[in-house]
Amino acid sequence: YAPTADYDEDAVTNFYENIDKAYKQCKSDDITYVMGDFNAKVGDKRIGNTVGPFGLGNKNDRGDNLVTWCQSHNLVITNTWYKNHPRRLWTWRSPGDRTRNQIDYIMVSHRFRNSIISSKAFPGSDCGSDHVPVICEKDTDIKQKYRIKVQNRFEALGETTKTEALWEQMKSSILASAVEVLPKIQMNKKKKWMTDDILLLMEQRRLKKSNPLEYKSIDKEIRIKCSEAKEKWLNEQCLDIENKLSVNTKYAHRRIDEITGKSRCTSSGCIKSKSGTILMEKHDILNRWSEYIGELFDDNRAPKPNIKKNIEGPSIMKDEVRQAIKSMKTNKATGPDGISIEMIQYLDELGVDIMTKLINKIYDTGELPEDLTKSIFIALPKKPGATECELHRTISLMSHVTKILLKILMMRMKSKTRPEIAKEQYGFMPDKSTRNAIFILRMIIERSIEVKHDIYLCFLDYTKAFDKVKHDNLFQILEQLDIDGKDLRLIRNLYWNQKAAMKVNNDTSEYTNIKRGVRQGCVLSPDLFNIYSEMILRNLEDVEGIKIGGYNCNNLRYADDTVLIASTEEDLQKMVNIVSE
Repeated sequence: YAPTADYDEDAVTNFYENIDKAYKQCKSDDITYVMGDFNAKVGDKRIGNTVGPFGLGNKNDRGDNLVTWCQSHNLVITNTWYKNHPRRLWTWRSPGDRTRNQIDYIMVSHRFRNSIISSKAFPGSDCGSDHVPVICEKDTDIKQKYRIKVQNRFEALGETTKTEALWEQMKSSILASAVEVLPKIQMNKKKKWMTDDILLLMEQRRLKKSNPLEYKSIDKEIRIKCSEAKEKWLNEQCLDIENKLSVNTKYAHRRIDEITGKSRCTSSGCIKSKSGTILMEKHDILNRWSEYIGELFDDNRAPKPNIKKNIEGPSIMKDEVRQAIKSMKTNKATGPDGISIEMIQYLDELGVDIMTKLINKIYDTGELPEDLTKSIFIALPKKPGATECELHRTISLMSHVTKILLKILMMRMKSKTRPEIAKEQYGFMPDKSTRNAIFILRMIIERSIEVKHDIYLCFLDYTKAFDKVKHDNLFQILEQLDIDGKDLRLIRNLYWNQKAAMKVNNDTSEYTNIKRGVRQGCVLSPDLFNIYSEMILRNLEDVEGIKIGGYNCNNLRYADDTVLIASTEEDLQKMVNIVSE
């Protein structure tokens, strides 16, 4: 706080010099606040962009000193710019409450003036002082600071002609800025009944490991608080269930399953080898998963094929990149690079510029950075206690930057791929769903019964259909379509260079080459799979099915789920033989 009226001008000058020294230590791009007891009255008259018209009282000499200092640093006295009741303006009262003055202030750079929502005193606070708190509410724009950090880092790295180097520049700039600016949660609550107080005690207990007596005392307190918190939480859940039982029994029973743990599908923590031996060691489990992935996606794939078309295609436009970034869903797990879509979206136009530069470099050269070809698999057990790799469902996590790139490719290619897909396909098609296919099949059956016409159906279930697509055949099919050479080259390089690893807890196995199958979680995969399956089922066009308005309908499909339809047993068997071949 500033010297009172009992001190001379030298003390006041020395006070502001000390503030100057501290203020100069702040970085130019920091949002710096200066606040405290300045023992100065700036009055209720507006003074330029420094003092607002909603102060209190009349300005004094010390007020002139404060205003002059604020003007020299382009600062705004926030609690003079908002129209409040007089009791929200005074910050100090004299002994006996004879006078009340405004002498405590919060200042901020004029650059961030518009980010302040309100600034006022709270006279009713019990703080044991003749001063009252002054509270300033700010609309925090972390994104702006984050953008500045990324831009400064990216520009400082200079220009490069290499795709991999440009990617590393972008990745390091984004990740380093995110770590520095964006808040990170230090500890997660593992149990729903866990409280912040218990977590704080656990941290204190950790620091007392060298003192057994204090450690034991804190540990005992933690156990008591855990028991109390758990009991309180369970009572609240039971009360909620009781209230819902008479209104929404489905919700109530679901909550019972959640609380009792019946709805959770957990892993046993171990896995079986090919010979059936239970593996317990971490490295053995990782090696087994790596082996399983290698076998699942292994194939006698030919070497990378040459592009027969001219390597051409229009450059990627900013509008395409902007639309792809905007359409990405948030709150999704990141790929191996650790960059989330939010980190790119928060950059606004800077993110569009950086991504456009990177994607055009990839598009023109056909070179994909290694991070963009990698995926991480997460294994989820299909049933509790599953120990076989086959009894796990794998979820693929890929780079969000890869998703942006492939969204752009999808938008460019869909006008050339979608017309190739037959009307019998209802999976991954606009304005179509499984309900349409079910309705049509039901109408066919009902009409056949009505006219007493025989109908023969065969439902096909392909084993791991998406994982068994042959890359050689897929690429040959794509070459027959009117797809630009640059698009083909990018798809080829992505599929022939892709790798995947399994993540178990916080450990990752070695990366394995993926030699077959469409990429899980990739926006291109639905269209690629539909095109692939379409070429197989086109062999059925000449086989007699049933006539609907003169149209020969012999199958209905939803992605890999297919039903073959025939009016005779012989025709149905013929179709099954064709598909099997």
